[in-house]
Amino acid sequence: MTASTNLKERARMHQPSKTAYPLSLPPKPKKKPLRKWALILVLLLVLAWAFSGSQFNFADLASGGPRMADMLSRSMPPDFSTLTDEKVYDFPPELKLHQLFLPVSLGTEQGEIKSRWWNNTFPQTILGATIQTIQMALTGTFLAVLFAFPLGFLAARNTSPHPLIYHTVKIIINFLRTIPDFAVGLILIAAIGLGPFAGTLALAFHTTTVLIKLFSESIENIDEGVVEAIEATGAHFVQIASFAVLPQVIPDFISFVLYRFETNIRAAAVLGLIGAGGIGLIMNSDFRMFQYPQAATSVLVLIVLVMFVDYTSARLRKMVL
Repeated sequence: MTASTNLKERARMHQPSKTAYPLSLPPKPKKKPLRKWALILVLLLVLAWAFSGSQFNFADLASGGPRMADMLSRSMPPDFSTLTDEKVYDFPPELKLHQLFLPVSLGTEQGEIKSRWWNNTFPQTILGATIQTIQMALTGTFLAVLFAFPLGFLAARNTSPHPLIYHTVKIIINFLRTIPDFAVGLILIAAIGLGPFAGTLALAFHTTTVLIKLFSESIENIDEGVVEAIEATGAHFVQIASFAVLPQVIPDFISFVLYRFETNIRAAAVLGLIGAGGIGLIMNSDFRMFQYPQAATSVLVLIVLVMFVDYTSARLRKMVL
């Protein structure tokens, strides 16, 4: 028997038997048309219930169209003199511009005049209220980060020192997060009075609860292998958090903080509607007094501000991340 014959015989012996491995197609999935149509029917009924409860009515929307058009026509063109007219800012005649805007030494009387202008007069202008809105959002976000950063580790299952601490922090934060910043603002205004301080605290409170949730979820999704490698060296909790956890979650943390700052700009404007300072207070006053051209200017300034903050945040993400 030749070598080629041996090779053919071996190949034939190693070929799978057709009878040993019969080919068969998987069974066709059973169709359940009744369940599918029942689910669709339930969804349609839920949507109908939602539209009914919200009193959604196209006829009312159509009848209100002329009134909306009338308000828009009365708002055009916007009154930009509220931004450009020097009289709007009511500069105190006792002070020169460099004394008002620069940190120079002033007497007691001049210092009081300067303080009153910055604290009372300037925030009543659109430009001053816009700057105040940015200050409220920035301060509220910063305070929220201070509290959310350590609490985020306690609210994460894999970094919390004890299950009791984890569940306690989780339950408290879940409860507090259900309270909207608008309600917190009303409570704080009743407690400490009108002004941006109450609005800033409301932003900080609500942002803290949201960031704790986002931070803890990011921590729970880290690669546990890196943590185990650091633990094997005998590192303690702070070293593990610094060298195994933080490098993995810092990009997410920065993204979350920037996003919350963007949303706090909008939230600060809404809180202004209840007297918590910012540009929302100016908008509310203009609409109540039917000064639609001035109100249109406030709305345009807010739109430009939000777009600028969104663009700046996107640039910061690219630079940092």
